[in-house]
Amino acid sequence: MKRLLMLVSAVLGVALAPIAPALAQTQPHAPSQRAGVAVQRIVSPGGIEAWLVSDTTVPIVVLRAYWRGGAAVEPASLTGVTGVMADLLTEGAGSYDDTAFKERMQDLNMSLAFNAGWDGVGMSLTTLSENRDAAFEMARLALHEPRFDAEPLARAKRQLLVSIRTRDANPSYLANLAVDQALYPNHPYARRVSRDSVDAMSRDALLERRRALLSRATMRITLVGDISADDAGRAIDHVFAGLAPGAAPSEPPDVSLNTATPLIVRSLPQPQSLIVFVAPGIQDEDPDWIPLAVANYILGGGGFSSRLMAEVREERGLVYGIGTSPSVREHAALIRGSAQTENGDVREALDVTRAELARLYEQGATQQEVDDAITYLTGSFALDLDSNAKIASVVHGYQAAGREIDYVNQRNDLIRAVTLADVNRVIRRLFNPDAFTFVVVGEPEGLAPADRR
Repeated sequence: MKRLLMLVSAVLGVALAPIAPALAQTQPHAPSQRAGVAVQRIVSPGGIEAWLVSDTTVPIVVLRAYWRGGAAVEPASLTGVTGVMADLLTEGAGSYDDTAFKERMQDLNMSLAFNAGWDGVGMSLTTLSENRDAAFEMARLALHEPRFDAEPLARAKRQLLVSIRTRDANPSYLANLAVDQALYPNHPYARRVSRDSVDAMSRDALLERRRALLSRATMRITLVGDISADDAGRAIDHVFAGLAPGAAPSEPPDVSLNTATPLIVRSLPQPQSLIVFVAPGIQDEDPDWIPLAVANYILGGGGFSSRLMAEVREERGLVYGIGTSPSVREHAALIRGSAQTENGDVREALDVTRAELARLYEQGATQQEVDDAITYLTGSFALDLDSNAKIASVVHGYQAAGREIDYVNQRNDLIRAVTLADVNRVIRRLFNPDAFTFVVVGEPEGLAPADRR
């Protein structure tokens, strides 16, 4: 799934009501059983498609929805408005003001959350089976009848202004801002909330973002848990059928990355320094995506099994922790790594990290490392599927990313098929140490003036 944190994270809660009778059609796709996850495609009586994993073992229903179009497509003068819109969807809807809405959700023992990222808006609902109709009604109210009252909006704007005043003391914020400004300074992904954009946010602006983004044009829905295909179809229509057909929002251009900068230093008085390092990556549709997962595990994604952790932390004690991972947005893909260390150890931590990148790039991985990575990545996947909430997260992520409906059951076989040649090809393609931009935030010692930008 292609997502990264915005400055504003929005998390919310909601519930359901009576649902008109009708039948959902199950598509001729046979449910997928091989890995114990039986995913079927259903079509509601109103013609809305969804993925369903029906399991009566636990009396809980989890619903996920996703709409393409997030902060990257909002007006530059209103940067941050999509996050505020998503946050306020559960700050009062229909006849419920913000307090009454939350009290109603508590009474139903349910949760509903909306969040806005760079590329989309997500919705997550969890309810007990006995309360699902009432919970779905709360979700319908949040989507169709949000109040966007003056006081919750003013409160959200005050919180944003506080975050603006304090963010320059946040090393993670400063590091990510430096990366964005170095690699794609003119792209929407490099925008940040400002006082002017907060001041410009109004109820009308929230309503416009809701109309523009929350339509049926790009909607993806997944349900998991104690609900049949017929009941799921009725619930889907109750919650979502009233949304406008809409149109897919305009897309920003794909990122064109600038040349890597060897080292950027941002001064921040504190006893530790944060190190962030990034290089061009690949999208998750790329044929090398699965081999990249194995290569990344070997370099920095495998915890204490990874080369970086072994050499930089365990062997030399230079960092508290270090790791890497692919980072994917709709219009940008990076390999990202990070570490935190004492100011006096920054120079050596950088040298060892670069040396390990160079060693992997020049010599490649070993067969034993590939075998160990495959064993872990396939074996640990069961832990990602040990609850309805986790199954919903994984399956919905694959759906939103455009995967086939059976991908959850194909995933381990795809990883097992990765060869040493595949991994070393990806290492040569993506792990050139000269392609990495390094950012240090703190008061690092021992860096020559020529090292700084």
